[in-house]
Formats: sequence, C-alpha cells, structure tokens
Amino acid sequence: MLFKKIVAPVVIGAALLGGTATAGVATAGVASASTPTVAANSTAPAGSHPARAWVKAHRHELRRAGLAVSAKAIGVTPKELATELRSGKSIADVAGEHNVSTQTVVTDLVNAADAKVDQAVAGHVLTPAQAAKIKAALPARIAKVVNHTFK
Repeated sequence: MLFKKIVAPVVIGAALLGGTATAGVATAGVASASTPTVAANSTAPAGSHPARAWVKAHRHELRRAGLAVSAKAIGVTPKELATELRSGKSIADVAGEHNVSTQTVVTDLVNAADAKVDQAVAGHVLTPAQAAKIKAALPARIAKVVNHTFK
C-alpha cells in the first residue's frame, strides 16, 4: 500500500507532460511544490492502479508544470509553447526552432522529476530502492513525451 501511495508523487515526475500513467510510472516531468499522495479512498475503478486515478485527477496541473519547465528550457513563455503544441508540433520541434537541443529539455525535465523523487525519499514516502527504479525509467519516458506530437 505504501508503494501505491508513493507512486503518485513519482508519477508526477514522470507524467507531467502526458498526463497518462503506464505500469505505475507515467510519461514525464515535475510537480507542484507539495508532494501529494493518493487518497486511500480514491475513486479509481476496480482493478485500476491508484496512481493512475491520481494522475487522471491532476493531469491539468501536471501538464502546466511540465509545460513551464519545458518552456523555461526552450526560452519561451508557457503560453507560447502551448500555442506551438496546439498547432501540431512536438516539444522537440519547438526546441529545435529556438536552437535548443531536445536533450536539454529532457535533462531539465528529468532533473526536476529527480528532485521530486528525492523529496519523496527524504520524506520517507519512497524507499531508496523505489526511487532508483523510478529514476532509471524517467529519461526514456520523458524523452518519449518530448518527442510526441500533441493535438
């Protein structure tokens, strides 16, 4: 049960941009200043992972945070980046247009997510082993989101 409650803050680190969780770790980024947890009485459908329900409930806030980190890395405002994404571009496309490498954006998002995971370990919400597993999965998940074309 503790791991299920812990996955939610980590999912924030991973799900920020995409807002969808897969197998306990979602797709990208950083969260808000607090480290939220999944409520024990979460309204997740039967058989659904509590972290998925939490991510679904907080997807807008996660996307905003991921958008903010990405925009800062690229050197544009979050509003400008959102406009570009709505036009069918990926974050990587926008970064390339501003002469910023995709890896720079991915690195900034991974660093922000790692900081949230470290906070969860310091707060005894995650074990170091759980944190290591999550941190290992973040770069690939975040790179996938950064290269994804949003509609």
